[in-house]
Amino acid sequence: MHTKHIMSLVVLLAVAVGCASPKQQNTSDLSSTDRGRYLVKSMGCNDCHTPGYQKGKSVPEEDWLTGGNLGFRDPSGTTYPTNLRLLLNSMSEDDWTVFAREMSQNVPMESVLLPRASEHDLRAIYQFVKYLGPKGDPAPSRLPAGVTPTTEYIEFPYVH
Repeated sequence: MHTKHIMSLVVLLAVAVGCASPKQQNTSDLSSTDRGRYLVKSMGCNDCHTPGYQKGKSVPEEDWLTGGNLGFRDPSGTTYPTNLRLLLNSMSEDDWTVFAREMSQNVPMESVLLPRASEHDLRAIYQFVKYLGPKGDPAPSRLPAGVTPTTEYIEFPYVH
């Protein structure tokens, strides 16, 4: 099997695991920041948005959610994991909740998870990312269909 296909299967498995319902935990006693930390971990946000996290490296929390240069390519083009630390620190909490609810195009994972999250959970995620503060560089811009990335990328097959 070709290495690119193996990597595609690994990423698809990681996305599927991240899309599964997180284990229930009593989070009612947690601060908003701690609840956000729990949600980021259980929803699998680090899998794509934290460089090195998928490879089993121990990534310190202060380096979480800084985006990356690994592209996810499918027939519609190539997307890159957004630097959530820069994005959320550039918008208000209310703007974030609207933004998260409306995600549905050209995103591999957010269209499944964030629009279904409760208002309380979206605000907790925002508070956690704000707690981490801005860090890193913006991710590369999305590439349209037919443009081959110059960065590393994972090829997703056509959906049947």
